[in-house]
Amino acid sequence: MICQTEEAVRRVEELGDQIFTLCKTIHENPELGFQEFKASRMLTGFLEEQGFTVTRGCGGLETAFRAERKGKEGGPVIGLLCEYDALPGVGHACGHNIIATSSVGAAAAVGAMMEAYEGTIVVLGTPSEEGSGGGKQILWDAGVMNDVDCAMMFHPGPQTVIRDKTLAIQALRFTFHGQSAHAGAAQEKGRNALEAVIQTFNGINSLRGHLKKEVNIHGIITKGGVATNIIPDLGEAEFGVRASTIQELETVVERVCGCAHGAAAMTGCTVDITRLGIAYADLVPNETLLGLMEQNMEALQIPIDVRQAPAALASTDVGNLSHCIPAIQCMIGIGSPALPHTPAFAQACAGEAGAEIAVRAAKVLACTVIDLLENPELVKKAREELAERKRESGGDV
Repeated sequence: MICQTEEAVRRVEELGDQIFTLCKTIHENPELGFQEFKASRMLTGFLEEQGFTVTRGCGGLETAFRAERKGKEGGPVIGLLCEYDALPGVGHACGHNIIATSSVGAAAAVGAMMEAYEGTIVVLGTPSEEGSGGGKQILWDAGVMNDVDCAMMFHPGPQTVIRDKTLAIQALRFTFHGQSAHAGAAQEKGRNALEAVIQTFNGINSLRGHLKKEVNIHGIITKGGVATNIIPDLGEAEFGVRASTIQELETVVERVCGCAHGAAAMTGCTVDITRLGIAYADLVPNETLLGLMEQNMEALQIPIDVRQAPAALASTDVGNLSHCIPAIQCMIGIGSPALPHTPAFAQACAGEAGAEIAVRAAKVLACTVIDLLENPELVKKAREELAERKRESGGDV
């Protein structure tokens, strides 16, 4: 008799054409965070066709959704996470079309088997992961995930990585106000807001030598004047500040803000500091869930490039969720050395190649969900593991 994980894999393969259409269409119609109307509509429509009960507009977010399919009464509530927002200028250069379609593909495959199990499978459409939109945190705060016992997803990358690491991040905007004046005839009357921006960059560059190596600070100038012969009275810059943990992040943010205050004082300007979006926390590993994903990748003969990431490089709001419930994000290789947020990466996630990646990820997710439904004690173990990490760290992980 065929085992249930094999049946789940077979069902994913049967859905291959629909996964291809979803993956390709979302890729060809990139939408920015909180504006993913086409993607949300396509994904929820597919899930309804597969027998899921869908709630749209969750947590006050128009493009968010929760879709669920129940089995027998009781059992665990297992979440699959969807991201489907794109990046400005480069479209789906983070492969969120693959993330979304792998999760709904896995859900559809397992959903057709739910009558055999106690429990519920939930697909969570979480908008605006890019740009510190923090859809997952917003939905958590709104209670949309209160009953979810654990959650998982795959993210495309240049390599297949089981135990990924991520950094905490806070986005900041510094807006400097100075005094406009003629740059040649009355320069002494001016207070140069652009100079304040430049001095902020200089201060941060000096600060780098006194921060931990894993701290990463990157910024752009968004406003710097309108003409060379007019001293700018308005200057603005935005920065992303990353650190290894959410606790360390706050310390670094304070020091970066100190650079902006110092630059304002030096130039005779004032500064307004705005925290943009939602701070993303570091990703808390959960070996119970990660081990299952690893076993299923091996069983499906999907090559694993890296079992333990040596360092954290990027950030995600999956990190926020992982501090609340067992939540994991593994990386699935795209068959290209291209790095995320580049046109080459977007191209690698397109068309048939992107859909094939989504199908592979969907198979692993489906098998892992089946493992948890068949062994609900593993869900309890995963939750106990997270609780133990919190106890060992005094409440912070």
